[in-house]
Amino acid sequence: MTGTGPRVTVRDLAWVDGFFREVRGHVFVRSEDGVLILPPNQVFRLNEGGLRIVSHLLSGRPIARLPGIADGDRAREVHEFCSDLRDFYQGDSSGLDARSSVELLPYTFDFTRLPILGEIAVTYACNNACRFCYAGCGPGASPPMTLAEAKRVIDAFKRDAQIPFFSFTGGEPLLRRDLEAMIRHARRLGLEVNLVTNGTLADPARARGLARAGLRTAQVSVEAPDAKVHDDLTARAGSFDLTLAGIRNLQGAGISVQTNTTVTAMNAHLAPRMPTFLKSLGVRRFAMNLYIPVGGMVATADPLFFPYSRIGPVIDAVRAAARAEGLTFYWYSPTPHCLYNPIARGLGNKSCAAMDGLLSVSPSGDVLPCSSYPQPMGSLLRDGFRAIWFSAGARHFKQKEYAPAECAGCESFRACQAACPLYWSRVGTAEIRNQPTAERAAAGSVAAAARR
Repeated sequence: MTGTGPRVTVRDLAWVDGFFREVRGHVFVRSEDGVLILPPNQVFRLNEGGLRIVSHLLSGRPIARLPGIADGDRAREVHEFCSDLRDFYQGDSSGLDARSSVELLPYTFDFTRLPILGEIAVTYACNNACRFCYAGCGPGASPPMTLAEAKRVIDAFKRDAQIPFFSFTGGEPLLRRDLEAMIRHARRLGLEVNLVTNGTLADPARARGLARAGLRTAQVSVEAPDAKVHDDLTARAGSFDLTLAGIRNLQGAGISVQTNTTVTAMNAHLAPRMPTFLKSLGVRRFAMNLYIPVGGMVATADPLFFPYSRIGPVIDAVRAAARAEGLTFYWYSPTPHCLYNPIARGLGNKSCAAMDGLLSVSPSGDVLPCSSYPQPMGSLLRDGFRAIWFSAGARHFKQKEYAPAECAGCESFRACQAACPLYWSRVGTAEIRNQPTAERAAAGSVAAAARR
């Protein structure tokens, strides 16, 4: 690109310093695997030049001191690179083929070497009894970590896993009275933290204490826009009103609230009403995920079970309602692209993150493939991060060796990655046998651009 395009000077780059001051703490680079991480968990590979530019600017050094920036061609390249980065940060990834700083490459399973985000379930105890809950689905409960042990896990997140962001989950994490101490420890290490909660224990004083500890964001579980359905799913009368009060208290303390809804057969019909309801609560971002049967009951006999083959119209109806209300909607669950292609619908790639993009830790300090998986991969406290993360067992998940035979040879496999292994183990694969070609073709058309 040398010698082409309009002349750019350092003065034209003056906006860059202000932009990086604004996003510092939300944009991260990691040299070990050369990735740029943007909210919400967008991941891009950087070459050495891009890594040096972003590292320089995130360190607080001005653009004018970037080596070689006085050269006109160099200044133009940096301007185009920073402009594209700003667009991606703001959610605009259109026209990828026309962006000079972007190269589209086929996705590979070694796209990242280390996890992108983490979660620590600090307890499996809960004051609700949600009928769909995965917490403690393994073979027996161990005592939860002490505060000192939890701090060791947080240290490993920072030092070894090199993740910029993680969530405290449960159970109900607000049952831990030392949660604020964990938050303070993470914030002192420079980590961004999120709280996943049912909100019922977030009274005004607790919400203010969380904010003082450094909590900026919380995800609150709201299972329906209807009190009866929500209370039926949580198996606790009055939980709906307590959750809404918790949302107001967290917001009043200056904590940004996003909600999540687990879609089941009991609430799927109400899902399209959620955007209007959440907007009335002052919520601007919300997410949903699909219930995955993890208990002993045969999945098809589970009254909560809602199959992959029926979820597409529900997601599309929620998307349309969210767009009409001006809300941002995130769909969390992996789905087989032959049944529902999230990339083609602008929802991004939703492949399984077990032992890949996600580092999930149980209350006892065990590393789980994901929070719904019953068998641990090892103890982070005893075995250490790298012994677990780079083990043969972890490779089974990273390389998607669990993929059903029906996925063999599918042109969308590298983007879809066979959806959720727990789903197939509980439900079987009848849904993806002999599928019509329309959805498969749509999946194939975007497979090469998946996980840019």
